[in-house]
Amino acid sequence: MRPTFSIDNRFRLFFALQFAGIGIFFPYIALYLSSIDLSGGQIGLLLALVPLIGFLVQPLWGLVSDVYHLHRFALVFACLSVSVVMVGFAMTQNFWILLSLTILHAVLKAPIGILVTALALEHLAREPTQTGFGSLRLWGSIGFAVASFGIGAFFVEDAIWWILPLYALSNFALAAVALTIPDAEIHGQVNWKEGFFLLHRDRVLTRLLLGLLLIGVTLGIVNNYLSVYLTDIGAAGWIIGTALAISALVEVPLMARVPAFVGRWGIRLVLVAGVAVLPVRYLLYSVIEEPILVLPTQVLHSIAMMSLLVVGVLYMDRLLASKWRASGQSLYAASLHSLGPSIGLYTASIIYQQAGIEVVWLMSAAVALLGTTILAYIVYRQPASQPQQEVIT
Repeated sequence: MRPTFSIDNRFRLFFALQFAGIGIFFPYIALYLSSIDLSGGQIGLLLALVPLIGFLVQPLWGLVSDVYHLHRFALVFACLSVSVVMVGFAMTQNFWILLSLTILHAVLKAPIGILVTALALEHLAREPTQTGFGSLRLWGSIGFAVASFGIGAFFVEDAIWWILPLYALSNFALAAVALTIPDAEIHGQVNWKEGFFLLHRDRVLTRLLLGLLLIGVTLGIVNNYLSVYLTDIGAAGWIIGTALAISALVEVPLMARVPAFVGRWGIRLVLVAGVAVLPVRYLLYSVIEEPILVLPTQVLHSIAMMSLLVVGVLYMDRLLASKWRASGQSLYAASLHSLGPSIGLYTASIIYQQAGIEVVWLMSAAVALLGTTILAYIVYRQPASQPQQEVIT
């Protein structure tokens, strides 16, 4: 019988805590910043800085970790540092201090997701079991659902400032769990020059990242403006929390079924079809004015996230050699979760002020459609080789 706190369970706990922190902080930070009377332009700048800086530093974090084999050390350091920065964030309402802390937060937060993903994939490849990446990652969705619903239901209307100490606490707990997970093995020597020219050597990878960047533009918008949109159309706090929780909870069975989906339809179709629901989702938002009707549309988010957060990660993992595992995931995250959202957030802040949320959603639908088209073109030009079986099963 497997021990209660096996390595698999440590990764499950890490993902649960990681995404609980994300569910506490990111869906509600725009509301918090608004509550301390920052202007729309100031809020837009602070929101856009986190993914933009992530784009700049994530590849560097990944490259340093691969070259010097510092995956676990860097993960523990980043989690502890984010916790400390959030304590400072809670102690001020001065915009310029918040700007400095936001930049520091962005630099330190950037490697957490890519490093734990790389370490989890390394663990699954080293000790093949019936556990798949989806069965580990789905615990992140559970953590996000519980945390985002709790904040929406109990804190968003009267005590939104609680997101700061709770987010700090979640990152402190992450550091403690990170100390217990195994570090990555060395898969051969890598050097800085190879890393810097990785994209230059692989044109397919570069074009794939362009499609992911466009999709990321819309994810940045929906992740930060969904609560704003729901507030604008008169949603109660419990509806906001429920909308966020539904999307995360539906991800859980979908992620658990990834091996079956890939086995039946292939990794390319599952990836592209899942992403293709995003334009439909944004078009629905542009016409829905009754808050309760938003809830069933959240299933579309779950389908897309299953494809991007599990299937896309696995697809990226097969494109590069194992020695570039952290670097590959950093490029994936930088495009999808950093540069794309940064562009989207800044653009959305301007469009929202000038034309309202409906135009924001229409723009998101158009960009998501273009990104999906590019992704499908690149993915289907590649040979349909079987992804690493030990990671998918």
